[in-house]
Amino acid sequence: MDQAVRSGQQATDPAAGERYLLLADISGYTGFMAGVEREHGVDFSAGIPAAYSVLGALLGVVSEGVESDFAVIKLEGDAVFAAAPVATLDRQGDRVLRDLRAMYRAFADARTRAIPSSDHLCTACPSVAHLDLKIVLHRGQSVRQAVGSGSDLLGPAVTLAHLLLKNTVRERIGIRPYLFLTNPAATSLGLSDVGLVHEETYPDAGRVEGRIVDLSNPGDEGMAAR
Repeated sequence: MDQAVRSGQQATDPAAGERYLLLADISGYTGFMAGVEREHGVDFSAGIPAAYSVLGALLGVVSEGVESDFAVIKLEGDAVFAAAPVATLDRQGDRVLRDLRAMYRAFADARTRAIPSSDHLCTACPSVAHLDLKIVLHRGQSVRQAVGSGSDLLGPAVTLAHLLLKNTVRERIGIRPYLFLTNPAATSLGLSDVGLVHEETYPDAGRVEGRIVDLSNPGDEGMAAR
């Protein structure tokens, strides 16, 4: 499906309805920025550290990468929140997975280019190499609501998607880039058999079941726990 068709479908996205809800989060961001602050200070008296442009570039790569299948709703600090009407992606799981892995490869390439040379004096900036990506993809009802001069998506499914970024996935698989598909998303995409079965439990949301997919290893859907 070409970009023009996808954009046209997203343009007819109704105010309320079922959507795929995607959050792509740069892990390691908080620690990275804390290190930059320790090295460079907080007043920027010597100029804005290059780390900020690096993070901006990485977020740009993620935003552009998800736009092949989703519309970006907003940037949320170190994360990109995007969505798509279910009619555009139902049963298109192979394509979605291929596109997300291509986005991750672009992210990894941009991260490699951003690693400073060995004679760089700042001890924080080289830790850009440890930044990685985790993605949550859920399916559920949401409402597009005007907020100020823009709009946002609201609803319990949106709240749950954000909650799922706080999870125990890496306790099972180690430090790897991953996609966590909730069962509603996996089933509708036709990806019910990929990856590793996993569940999370939250006090307010209860048990959430889904599947973990390794983003860095195309074709290896039989992911094993660590």
